[in-house]
Amino acid sequence: MMTLVARGARLMADGAREVLSGITTVGDMAAAFQDEDRCRRLLEAMVWPRGRICPACGYRISIALAGRDLGRRARPGLYQCSSRECRFQFTVTTRTPLHSTKLPLRVWLTGLWLILQSDRGISSVRLAEAIGVSQPTAWRMGHALRRLVTREEQLDGTVEIDEFYIGGGPRNDADRPRLVRGRKGQPRTTKCGF
Repeated sequence: MMTLVARGARLMADGAREVLSGITTVGDMAAAFQDEDRCRRLLEAMVWPRGRICPACGYRISIALAGRDLGRRARPGLYQCSSRECRFQFTVTTRTPLHSTKLPLRVWLTGLWLILQSDRGISSVRLAEAIGVSQPTAWRMGHALRRLVTREEQLDGTVEIDEFYIGGGPRNDADRPRLVRGRKGQPRTTKCGF
């Protein structure tokens, strides 16, 4: 039987991308995010693909904290930096948008999967219905998850983007009714070419 440390190391070796790419249906998602321990290990593999890093000082060696009872953990996923100067206690959600959340990680990862699966985005009302939270909570979750997946520098090197508009003012046509002031009824379509 595999120990928890060996399973966590194997999950990091496989990479979170492979685990997430295997989730194609809602049933797969429910099986992958079935308990908090699995969700925490998956999130650790996504945040720390090359091993735990202290968010305060960047030190690569840390220990898992044990509780007052012998051999029992104080809180699952609580670590302490091994640097003598730092000794910072942290979890995988420390200094992320998920920090100090009262929602289970299962709900956060389910919301993340739903946001990533939708081609044109998902509204906060639909997200709230799908994961069972209120609409304002789903709105905050959506913004936090989008912030979590965006990188600071997404594009490298030389990037050329051209933009042009299709649409514009109507031509003089006697059969066409006159429009009211402004551009009401005629949206401008933006096309981008790379």
